[in-house]
Amino acid sequence: MNSKDYTQEQVKIWAPENIDEKSWHLSLLSHYTLVAIDKKKIVGFVDLDENYVDRLYVAKDYQRQKIATRLMDKIENYAKKQGQISLYSHVSITAKKFFLDRGYIVNKEQYVEKQNILFKNYVMEKFL
Repeated sequence: MNSKDYTQEQVKIWAPENIDEKSWHLSLLSHYTLVAIDKKKIVGFVDLDENYVDRLYVAKDYQRQKIATRLMDKIENYAKKQGQISLYSHVSITAKKFFLDRGYIVNKEQYVEKQNILFKNYVMEKFL
């Protein structure tokens, strides 16, 4: 979530400072998850739930270093080996160009609600 594309209120709701670590841990364990590490520090991750790319994240100080590209390359290759014919995701305004550049198409623009606030994103899909 990027503050140039979303309001401060939206960013605080979507990425709160206090997270439920147990819930996150369980969610990541139930998905196929890849983690990027630099000097024993987690700098990015991606997770896949069947053919749904649930989350893709790279820490702000590590962006523009091809970390997201490498994570997505690996997740797409894994999905192919699992017999998936396509992947889809709910993509933020900020990440839309990245996904377009990877060959994803916009199936629809949508607004999702969280804590009574609307967030614009895109349902995007790529055929493998």
